[in-house]
Amino acid sequence: METVSIISGKCGEIMLVVKSYSKELENEWEGFVGSSVNGTFMQERKFLGYHPSDKFSDHSLIFMEDKRIIAVLPAAAVQQEDKRILHSHPGASHGGLIIGSSLSTEKCLKLVSALVEYCAMAGFDYIRLKPVPKVYHSELTDQLDFALRFSGFEIEYTELATVLELSRGEETFLKRVMNPTAFRNYQKALKSGLSVIEDADINDYWAVLVNKLELSHNAKPTHTFEEIKCLKELYPDRIKLFAAYKEEILTAGVLVFLLNERVINCFYIAHDDRYQHMRPLNLIFGYMMEWGGQNGFSYLDWGISTEGKGSSVNTGLFRFKEGYGGHGVLRECYLYAINNSK
Repeated sequence: METVSIISGKCGEIMLVVKSYSKELENEWEGFVGSSVNGTFMQERKFLGYHPSDKFSDHSLIFMEDKRIIAVLPAAAVQQEDKRILHSHPGASHGGLIIGSSLSTEKCLKLVSALVEYCAMAGFDYIRLKPVPKVYHSELTDQLDFALRFSGFEIEYTELATVLELSRGEETFLKRVMNPTAFRNYQKALKSGLSVIEDADINDYWAVLVNKLELSHNAKPTHTFEEIKCLKELYPDRIKLFAAYKEEILTAGVLVFLLNERVINCFYIAHDDRYQHMRPLNLIFGYMMEWGGQNGFSYLDWGISTEGKGSSVNTGLFRFKEGYGGHGVLRECYLYAINNSK
C-alpha cells in the first residue's frame, strides 16, 4: 500500500493521507524529524539507512494533513509465526510516532485512528510501538500517549532507564548529586594521574568493550566494529568516545550518542579490569556531567538496567548509576491487536 486517504469520523471530517515512505521523500522526512517534538537522530533516514537493505522489511509511514506532514512512523513489517506486525523500526532503540510541535489532542486521536485503520487495511495483525522516552521531548506530549491508550493500545512491557538532570554553571553540582562513595571515588580518580579525552579513538576502545562484555555478560556489542565506524562517519560530531587514559593506555570509555540537543545517551560503557582501582569510569562520568551542562544538554541518559523486557532487575547496576544522582525514566512498549475479521 503506497498512499491511503483516511477520514476520521470520531474527531472530525478532516482527511489524513497515509503514505508509505519512499526514497524521494527523504528530504521531507529528515526535515520533519529535525523540527519535531520527540525525534532524535535514530529516526532519521540517514541513521536507519546504515543497516543492510535486506536486514529489515521497511514499512515506515508518513501522515499528512492538507499536504503538510504532521507525523512520521519509522517502522518495519515483522513476521512472528503466523502474525504480521507493524513494529517500531527494529534498527533503532526507540521511535514510535514522531509528531510536530503543538499537535492537539484531537489531532493525536485522529492520527492514532488513521494508523489503526491503515494497518487493518494493509493486513497487519498487531502494531507494536516503542516511543522515544520523555526526556528527549522538547515539549509535553502526553496527549499522544493518551490517544494511544484511549484507542486501545496496551502496555506490553516496561523497562527502566537511569537519567541525570544536568545543571549548568553550578560549581558544587557533582558533590551535590553524587552519593558520598561515588564522589570519593571521583576525587580519587582525579588524583590518579588519568586524563580524559573527549573524542578518543574508537580503535583503542573496541577491544576493551568486547572483552568486558564477554567476561561480565557473555555478550557481544549490539554493533559490529565496522557498523560503529560507519555511524561515526555519518555523525562525526554526534557520536563521541569519552575515554580515560593512563599515559597511552585506554583504561575505560563511554561511547555516547548525542541523539538530540537535549540528551547525552550512554550507549556503551566499559573499563579494563586491570585499572579499576584507579576508578576511571568515575572520572569519565564526572567529566561528562560537567561537559554536558557546559554544552547546553539537559540530561545524561545511562540507559536501562532492566533485562528481559523489564522482567528482571539488575539492582547492582541501578545502584551504581543512581550513585551519580540518576533517577528512573520509563521506557514503555505499546501493543495493539487488530481485529481483521471486520
